[in-house]
Amino acid sequence: MSLDSRPEWKKLHDEAEQLHDYSLSVKDRKIYLHSSYDSEDSDPGTDWRMANTFIKNIHILESFSDKPIEIHQFNIGGDEEAGYAIYDTIKYCRCPVTVITHGVAASMGSIIPQAADKRITMPSCCWLIHKGSTGIGHRDRIPARQWAKWEDYCDKRMMFIYAEACSNSEAWVGKETASIMGSMNKMLNAKGDWFMNATEAVYYGFCDEVFE
Repeated sequence: MSLDSRPEWKKLHDEAEQLHDYSLSVKDRKIYLHSSYDSEDSDPGTDWRMANTFIKNIHILESFSDKPIEIHQFNIGGDEEAGYAIYDTIKYCRCPVTVITHGVAASMGSIIPQAADKRITMPSCCWLIHKGSTGIGHRDRIPARQWAKWEDYCDKRMMFIYAEACSNSEAWVGKETASIMGSMNKMLNAKGDWFMNATEAVYYGFCDEVFE
């Protein structure tokens, strides 16, 4: 006999409440990645609230079992440090992780999926790749030379993540990571913002497949 004596409607209600309050479905092992509803910002960008909630959620699922985890994101980009906190957490998770992008994967929203074991894009998802800028505060207190050095490091880190993740794609067949980084740098210097549809994102290797 089950110890859970709640009526079925109550179970469903509690599951829905958990999903909306914590962006987490423990039963289905799904995490919904979005910014905090109670923040002053109305956009769904990457911030410290999103990162903190996500890290807690993925560690909860990881503590229960090593079964696959599915992450759904709608992400226009945002804070670089918060994005890398999410990226590293996915990268070093012991569970197989799939990231599914909805609507838009821009800036840090395009970096985060690169940490996953499998990257899926919805057919209507728009991808935006560009060189980012750090969100570290108190820029006015940092010497210009030191800041420029840090910005250069951030650019190279972003390009390396893209190039490494895209190395097996149709667009870069036979090219080493360093060569792909060079090609991407040239494209971004020329384009500034590099927009792609879902099919193009798969061709260039930013995701593995379009959802069907």
